[in-house]
Amino acid sequence: MDEKPVTRRPFHKHIAHHARRYSRHITKYLYERDTIFATLWVFIFIVLVKFIPLKNVHFFDPMKLALHDFDLNDMTYSKFKGPDNFDNRIVIINIGHADREGIALLVEKTASMKPKIIGLDAFFDGPREPEKDSLLSAVFKKTKNLVAISRIKWEHHGEEMTILPDYFDSSYHLRGYGNIIGEERGTIRDFSPFEEDEHHHTTHLSFATALVKGYNEEAFQKLEKRHSEVEKINFTRRASQYLTIEGEALLNGQVDDSAIYNKIALLGYVNENPDDIEDKVFTPMNEKFAGKSIPDMNGIVVHANTISMILDNKYVKKLPLWVTIVVAVLIGWLHMSFFIRYYLENHIWFHLVAKFAQLLSAIFFVYVGMYLFQRFRIRVDMSLTLVVIVLAVDIIYFYEAFAVWMHKKFEYKTVFHQKHH
Repeated sequence: MDEKPVTRRPFHKHIAHHARRYSRHITKYLYERDTIFATLWVFIFIVLVKFIPLKNVHFFDPMKLALHDFDLNDMTYSKFKGPDNFDNRIVIINIGHADREGIALLVEKTASMKPKIIGLDAFFDGPREPEKDSLLSAVFKKTKNLVAISRIKWEHHGEEMTILPDYFDSSYHLRGYGNIIGEERGTIRDFSPFEEDEHHHTTHLSFATALVKGYNEEAFQKLEKRHSEVEKINFTRRASQYLTIEGEALLNGQVDDSAIYNKIALLGYVNENPDDIEDKVFTPMNEKFAGKSIPDMNGIVVHANTISMILDNKYVKKLPLWVTIVVAVLIGWLHMSFFIRYYLENHIWFHLVAKFAQLLSAIFFVYVGMYLFQRFRIRVDMSLTLVVIVLAVDIIYFYEAFAVWMHKKFEYKTVFHQKHH
């Protein structure tokens, strides 16, 4: 008797069959009221923790400490190395620990090599030696393309601003505030290009903005048209990717005019020794992206990166908050449906499957966020989504207790009214 030939399912149908099978694992409880309410509970819990002050409650301290000053996109800056994009439009001149006479000589020498604009990252808070002060003042007065750095002090809870007085204020032609958002709290990621002084009806430019205005009016206008109160700094270069000239070499005539001619000359303190943290701040380019302990970049290099970003017109694009919330809701809803399915029908495997799913989801969404940021400079904040996925498992237990109580008390219809495990 002839055997009936075995018919094999085509490969694409085999894949489709398993895809439908696994999708049912996720969507079986997707439209259940319990799934929707349990997902809502996750967000209610997050809001309560975030906005209600809970005194003497240290349950969340480890999480807060672990995530303090942490941004997933920092991993892109610190671990993914881009091409060696040396910026030859900017030259940094290291002023080291020069006194006022030394700074005067450096500014004068730099100006003689005809850069298009000069930036000086040094603040002078009072008189010193009269002869040296007089010399420095005279150099400032005749260097009309010099942008001096200033500092803004906020008063009355940030409602009023004051430009801190500099001893050489009357000698400067151009000013730009050097305040960088986050420098007092931790990692520098943002800067404010403009600050409106509503009391005096004036607009102040940041140090980087003022330098761009003097170097490339078109780039300045593009920045101005963005109307952004805060911009993310697109860090693309370390100190080694800018030409750095030692002040002593400049004064000794060891630098050719072409190195500075028609460029942006930044005078400031530079120290590339990774163990020396003088005048350094934390940035996303820090090799240790979590739990940073050693500042990695001098302030003048931060300004250089900001200028490079504006000139290149490569701004970081941030998705609106509502997109972040919608993504977190949808992904949290899918995970809640998946978790409830195993919680009710395969409880013996629930914790193992849930932890494995959380791990895979975390890796996947972190990778997606990093890819979008690295490839397109689109900043997708996946932190809320990851928190929702982590909390979903524990919320199920709280919601089950509530739903069962509601069922016994008010005959509330719930998938938890019978023990499936």
